[in-house]
Amino acid sequence: MARFRPRRIRRLMAEVPELKQPDKRIIDIGGAPGWWQFAGICGENILIVNLDDRLQARVEEHGFRFACADGRALPYKDQEFDLAVSNSVIEHVGNINDQIRFAAEIRRCAKAFYLQTPNKWFFVEPHIIGLFIHWLPYSIYRRLVRWFSVWGWINKPTQQQVDQFLAGTRLLTRHEMRVLFPGLEVRAERFLGLTKSFEIIHRA
Repeated sequence: MARFRPRRIRRLMAEVPELKQPDKRIIDIGGAPGWWQFAGICGENILIVNLDDRLQARVEEHGFRFACADGRALPYKDQEFDLAVSNSVIEHVGNINDQIRFAAEIRRCAKAFYLQTPNKWFFVEPHIIGLFIHWLPYSIYRRLVRWFSVWGWINKPTQQQVDQFLAGTRLLTRHEMRVLFPGLEVRAERFLGLTKSFEIIHRA
């Protein structure tokens, strides 16, 4: 996070100048203040939407607006925002049908948008910090998490806790990204020459 997110948002700011324009209406779907602080951006023109209403005080303390809403069914008009941003969220919204709904909503509610998500076929699973095990069949994967991931070593979860944790994550492939965002370029964010994550930047 400390390495990639600052670089990512700097690149985004260079390509999408709307981020730096205080008169632009921006929605961050599923985000938190920290991502914006990397870029030194703050303002009431940015609405942070998250299902976790515990974030509200922290969001507002840092000068942003907050709304508790579901990214799969946003309560906003078509093209209500100039720019929508979603960073490492779509892999946490549910199954493929939920991800289809989320992708449709980010396209619907804003004139332009940016979305990033980890690549399923990158050798490190970024949420548990495990090598290769997320490529295995789920029945095997779930039993290896406790012993073959940094998250498992540190937290020492029960099998039930592992299952609950994994149920909240569904990584996407490049093909699935192309299906979710037809006609748009799926960019590669690379590490060691390999595709670490995918990005979509759609300009109005």
